[in-house]
Amino acid sequence: MSTKSGKLNYLSPARWNGRLSITVTLATAISLLVLVSVGSVLGVGIWLAGKNTLALMSANANRSIANTADRIEQHLLPAEDQSRFVAERIEKGEIDPGDRQTFGRLLTGALAGVPQIESISFFDTDLKSFYAARREGRRLELGEVDHSGDSRFRNYLAKMPEEPHWTIPFWLERHGRTFFSRSHPLWQGGRFVGATVATVSIRELSAHVRKVGEIDHGTRFVLYGPDRVLAHPLMARGYPGLSIDSPLPPLAGFQDPVLAGIWQTENRSDLVVSLATNTNGHSVRIGGEDYIFIFRRLDGFGSRPLTVGIYFHTGDISTELRRMVVAFLVGLGALVVSIVAAVILGRRIARPIVRFSAAADQVRNLDIADIGELPGSVFRELDRQARAFNAMLRALRWFELYIPRKIVERLVRQGGIEETGSSAREITVMFTDIAGFSSLAENLSAPDVAALVNRHFEIVAGCIEAEDGTVDKFIGDSVMAFWGAPETQPDAAERACRAALAVAEGIREENVRRQAGDEAPLRIRIGIHTGTATVGNIGSPGRVNYTIIGDAVNVGQRLEQLCRTLFPEGSETAILISGTTAEALGPGFVPTPAGSHAVKGRTGEIDVFKLVP
Repeated sequence: MSTKSGKLNYLSPARWNGRLSITVTLATAISLLVLVSVGSVLGVGIWLAGKNTLALMSANANRSIANTADRIEQHLLPAEDQSRFVAERIEKGEIDPGDRQTFGRLLTGALAGVPQIESISFFDTDLKSFYAARREGRRLELGEVDHSGDSRFRNYLAKMPEEPHWTIPFWLERHGRTFFSRSHPLWQGGRFVGATVATVSIRELSAHVRKVGEIDHGTRFVLYGPDRVLAHPLMARGYPGLSIDSPLPPLAGFQDPVLAGIWQTENRSDLVVSLATNTNGHSVRIGGEDYIFIFRRLDGFGSRPLTVGIYFHTGDISTELRRMVVAFLVGLGALVVSIVAAVILGRRIARPIVRFSAAADQVRNLDIADIGELPGSVFRELDRQARAFNAMLRALRWFELYIPRKIVERLVRQGGIEETGSSAREITVMFTDIAGFSSLAENLSAPDVAALVNRHFEIVAGCIEAEDGTVDKFIGDSVMAFWGAPETQPDAAERACRAALAVAEGIREENVRRQAGDEAPLRIRIGIHTGTATVGNIGSPGRVNYTIIGDAVNVGQRLEQLCRTLFPEGSETAILISGTTAEALGPGFVPTPAGSHAVKGRTGEIDVFKLVP
């Protein structure tokens, strides 16, 4: 190639000079190489296809079982959260179960936002319960039941564990259903005074399992221990034969004969795919058909472990394998045709391809100004290729006028995104809480309580996200958020304080609206602390959350609670920040010193400042 007027110029077809033609040589060499290597290529291709198919099957199996286990946990864990939430309100003296009206509003408020839970109740030592329950049409109702005449409840009370726990599934005759409950005992001075109980319907859990299975192949199920079925699509509308003595159907004789044969040893074999370390599986021939079971054990939901699993017919895999073989044969035929075409047309095609390759190499190096346009070709496709390339080249030249080359090179050559791992990071954490929430909710209906909490979270979360903060979790009527992760934010403390001031403004505007509608105003407490915490994926191998843990988190929460004593009662917004947060603020903030104070769970005192809107 030679240059002319600063542009890259491509040579015309060369005349015969006694040297071999690259087109003829290349076509002949390819033909001979294919004859020698086609057998090995086919063998390697089949082997790789098989390995890739098994790897894909393994990845899909692990993904499916992990997703299913996670969805089951998401359905059950709200019962733990809400039973603990109500119990803590009682233990702190914020609510009196004897005040049925106020306590009822708390129960309905706790129940409104978690459709997975069927009911939330409080049992006293006389086995009398006061409950909020979800009825047909998703209607919430309050009621009282005396269980003192039920021997099951008397025996349970006599053996009540001291720690929160999941009870064994039980059948309630008046509802004609089986339920699964999370119980949170209350002890005062070493004496049992009652328990809060959040109940999940087995029928609703089965409906959830059926819904999870609609997005992928296979039938999902949950076993309670090795021999009882806790959830299955067939149980979504009830299951015949259940009773007080048999609240869950036995695996043996279950209406799904495939699931009933999961543990049979006859005609059972190991899987050839690789499963995750906490996942097991096998294949079983049942009724003359082969099925694959993949399952994972879930602990922490009662005295017997749960087994979350999926089974599917091996015919699904056979179909995929047949498709792979057909695709491979079609590809082989296309390869042969392509080689024949290359031999026949190689001489005429090679020269434009070489030209295009050279020009494309210049584009890769972003030498746009030095590239000459490609000449046309007698072949329609190659001519269209040349015209398309020339049009792209003109567009790139315009593009180069507007975007600096350095930026383009950086975008082209930038690396991938790093995986998020757990590490010690300096973060700023915020805790918020509605002051006097129980009193505020006592004159509200259950839907109004839910609307109040949702509206409040909308204001707080909006202010946090506007400052690029991460909302970690909602705890009752409280919010936990943080800055400084996953992206490093040098101004994390300032962002958190701006968000707190924005929340104060949002609460002020909300109170103006509420007072105009004769509604009680909201009062909010906010605590902010800057410190080192462990940030990243925290949890078990089967289920993790991206969150923060450590002393900094505890201090942030204690600052929010300290607002009760450092601000006058009735303050619309109370904001406390730690000394480390105050030191990280710029001149735009003027925090007011509030002295040094001891916080629960930490030795010594910390400097505390007020942040006044």
